[in-house]
Amino acid sequence: MTLPASDTSATLHLSAWLPYRMFLVAIQVARPLERFYGETFGLSQASWRILAVVAERDGASASEIGRACALDPFAVSRGIAQLVELGFATRRTGKTDRRLASVTITRRGRNAFDDIAALGRAIEADLLAVLSADERAVIDGALHKLEAESARIETSGWPSLIRRSNS
Repeated sequence: MTLPASDTSATLHLSAWLPYRMFLVAIQVARPLERFYGETFGLSQASWRILAVVAERDGASASEIGRACALDPFAVSRGIAQLVELGFATRRTGKTDRRLASVTITRRGRNAFDDIAALGRAIEADLLAVLSADERAVIDGALHKLEAESARIETSGWPSLIRRSNS
């Protein structure tokens, strides 16, 4: 299966490709946040994401965390272990099934999360400050649509995209 040949005007230019542009914005604002939580709390990127999920869904299972963070089971396991080692979370095995564990945020983890979240909100405020209220509403609506469509694309897979392009 191949995509139909395209003329040069349809060539993908990375600097203009919407997913790449969204990635650049995300990475540029994530770097200062990552440096903060890394230097201040010794957290890896995966551990920070897991902490954020557990702060929102205390008692989440490793599989729930993996889905919410888009992390593979090995990364989730390492991240949870780091949070437990730092005293930011506890892990409790299931009573009937030891494979089912829940992760709970500790007071120390909540305090760290609150500090990191405050910086995250400041970053978001700076980003939104350059937009009018109407622009913020448009972006919010567009992001909802893009999130739904990107989930559909991921679920459908690349063969579906090729079939659609060839028809």
